[in-house]
This record gives sequence, structure tokens and C-alpha cells, in this order.
Amino acid sequence: MTRSVTALAAFLLAALLAGCGMFADKIDPRKEWGAEQYYKAAKDELDQAAWDAAIKLYEQLESKFPFGRYAQQAQLEVAYAYYKQGETAQALAALDKFVKLHPNHPSIDYALYLRAVVNFKEDLGPLAKVISQ
Repeated sequence: MTRSVTALAAFLLAALLAGCGMFADKIDPRKEWGAEQYYKAAKDELDQAAWDAAIKLYEQLESKFPFGRYAQQAQLEVAYAYYKQGETAQALAALDKFVKLHPNHPSIDYALYLRAVVNFKEDLGPLAKVISQ
């Protein structure tokens, strides 16, 4: 009886180890990416107008690499993606965060311009659809 228990245990262990190999392809390939790879992938998504995917990648970039030029640029790009997606409140929040964190950044003028554009679009109201301004 101990032989059958040992054989069953060996079989279950082998099946368990073989089962782990089935999930190897589910491992995130971005796990080993650096800030530049995240930024390039997010920029590609942004260029293809895949706003949700771009926002997700930019936010992952910012959370994994919070310091540096890629994270700063990601904050601006997230605001732009939210604006293009029509999420004005989130775009304004992202821009306010950028302005507060980086008041002397070389792209601060772009951030202020984008904030004005977002505010202008938000202030048009329902008449904007009729006039198509």
C-alpha cells in the first residue's frame, strides 16, 4: 500500500510541475522592460489613437520609474490622452499634478496650453455640437 501512495504522490508531483509550465506563457513580457521601452510602447499606442492602452502603459511607466525624464513626459502624455479620450476632468487633474510637481520644467508652457485647450473644450457646452467649432 505504501508503494501505491508513493507512486500516486510522485504522479501528482509530476503533474503539478508539468502544469506550471502551462502558465509560463502568461508571464508579463514587460516585467523586464526599462523606462525607455515602456515609453516607446506607450507612444506607439498613443500614435495609433489607442488612448486606453497608452494611458495604462504611461501609468505603469510612472509607477515603476517615478523619477526621470520619461516619467515626466509620461505625465504630459497621459493628460493629452485623457483629453483626446474626452475625459476632461482627468486631463485637468493630470495637468495640475504636472504643474505642481514640475513648475520649472521646459515643457511647462505646453502643459499650460493644454490645460487652456481642455478648459476651452469643457466650457463650450452643448452648443458646441451644433456649431461644430
